[in-house]
Amino acid sequence: MPVTPLNPTLSIIIPTFNEAENLPLLIPRIASVLSGTGWLWEAIVVDDNSADGTRESLETLAARFPQLRHIIRKTDRGLSSAVLAGSQMARNDFIVVMDADLSHPAEAIPSLIEPLLRRGAGSPGDRADFAIGSRYVDGGKMEEWSWLRSLNSRGATLLAKPLVGSIHDPMAGFFAFRRESLRHADPLNPIGYKIGLELLAKMHIAPDRVAEVPITFRSRLHGQSKLTLKEQFRYLEHLSRLYDYKFPKGSPRTKFLIAVGCGTLAAFGALFLLDAEGVAPILSLAGGMIAMILVTLLFFVRYVRTQREFVVMKYPYTEFIYISMAEFIAGWSFAVATQANL
Repeated sequence: MPVTPLNPTLSIIIPTFNEAENLPLLIPRIASVLSGTGWLWEAIVVDDNSADGTRESLETLAARFPQLRHIIRKTDRGLSSAVLAGSQMARNDFIVVMDADLSHPAEAIPSLIEPLLRRGAGSPGDRADFAIGSRYVDGGKMEEWSWLRSLNSRGATLLAKPLVGSIHDPMAGFFAFRRESLRHADPLNPIGYKIGLELLAKMHIAPDRVAEVPITFRSRLHGQSKLTLKEQFRYLEHLSRLYDYKFPKGSPRTKFLIAVGCGTLAAFGALFLLDAEGVAPILSLAGGMIAMILVTLLFFVRYVRTQREFVVMKYPYTEFIYISMAEFIAGWSFAVATQANL
């Protein structure tokens, strides 16, 4: 069957971990939605070695739906890497990424693909390069979200704004793009769960080439959310990497100023507290400088752990100790000799 704008071919990537109860509902729903379109499609489930019977569920579904393929991964696990692994397996022209927990409506897949098919004879926005199932445009909404979860989502979206400009919902996990766009992307190295944000940045997609299709985001039907506190910290690390990528000069300088500012606040805070307790000035000065070094160490450890490939020091922690000792001795000696405060 020839491929035309009315007859696209889709590869639907579904990363999973412990979704045995949701997949028997999702795959038939996808098949039902796409059966009336005449489109060629495949569903690729990338599972991170679930222990809840997901493998058996996939084998049963594959017997019913020949479009279904799956891979069980025992190493290099995580949502972002699962999407990239599925994209490497994809055979078709358009890639759709969606969650397995039924929060993303399968019924919206045709609407998500449609902006990618337009022949842009008019303005640059006539044909999109990336489409998002958006919660934050007119017609989009979320069901049964607490105010705390909504606030958390809005805050995470606000932090990503410098990277994506006018896009309303860059955090969405339901999106589509042309497979060929991956060939032109810069090297991808996402961590955490926001692979869509990584793709928007690394594929150099301008905001006016992104179509946001309104969807109703629903709460998961079965199982537990994978959005743990650890994953939220990993999101901040991911943002840090993308800021360095997008703003290679401004981002490191800003981080340096933040680290210096936090160290200075810690130093003066410790100094004032020790002074208030009547500690001898010579000891309160030492306490203030130690507080500054400890706060600096927290930033340094995070940097070494997340950016190890960019660290030029052969033994970073040993060198940090030497530098900190020299800083302490020089600063403390100068303050004592001149009878100055910190």
